[in-house]
Amino acid sequence: MKKKSKKDKKEKKIYTTPEDSVEMTPEIISTVNQLQSFIKKLPKCHTISSRLTATKNLLEIKNNELYQKCIELKGLSYLSSWLKEYKKSVASGTDLTRDEEYIVKNIIHLCERIHLSINDLKTSKIGKNINSLGKALSEGCSVKKYCEEIVSKWREMIEGNENNDENNEDNYEENNGSQNQQNNLGGGVNGLGINNNNNQFLNTKVKRNNNSNPFSISTNSNNINLNTNSNTSNKINSIKIKTYVKNSTNLFFSLLSKIKIIVIFLKNNLIN
Repeated sequence: MKKKSKKDKKEKKIYTTPEDSVEMTPEIISTVNQLQSFIKKLPKCHTISSRLTATKNLLEIKNNELYQKCIELKGLSYLSSWLKEYKKSVASGTDLTRDEEYIVKNIIHLCERIHLSINDLKTSKIGKNINSLGKALSEGCSVKKYCEEIVSKWREMIEGNENNDENNEDNYEENNGSQNQQNNLGGGVNGLGINNNNNQFLNTKVKRNNNSNPFSISTNSNNINLNTNSNTSNKINSIKIKTYVKNSTNLFFSLLSKIKIIVIFLKNNLIN
């Protein structure tokens, strides 16, 4: 019984006494310094009147950058702890008072105005606590509908983000796969079917034969490929050089022979 009385006494202190609590006054928050000093007071707001005033003051902010700063300063985390507290109270059989319902509604309106991200919801746990409170409230409570509506919006946002992530992964795999296929199956540089891995043309063979043309190129599937290497190139150059030297030599001796005939002819004529 003593433990129960202590617990009742503690709960009574949280909700009714202004001791160890900050009584918020209506004020316009227009600067970062004002916001910082304001948020520092939130953990000490234990009375219903101070929490109601605090949420109203936050809704009066006109600057969106200050709302983002409110997230950075963990302002949402303090508000989230209030919702967790109310959820425990409702779960134990105590209904929310009218002012407490206004506090919850103000917090929900504030969340809608800030446009929270998935990371903000996870960090502050405000989405989890609003969802838990909404489930704990009775069907006749007006706040239940507000909780369900905003939770529904957040779920759609999360599902949409997951779908986008899946689509991005699919597109990445598809693009990556098509790029590999392009590199390996002839969709390379200038559409000539160059394989980037070995820098050769695909699906073509170079054959040596005994025809007048020493090299013939055979193509397959309209893809041009030269399967040559340094040794083949050296052989080609060597054959060209030998042919040139041979032709030059033959021409030289042919000219010498003709000159010799002319000289003999002139000599005989001069003697006669």
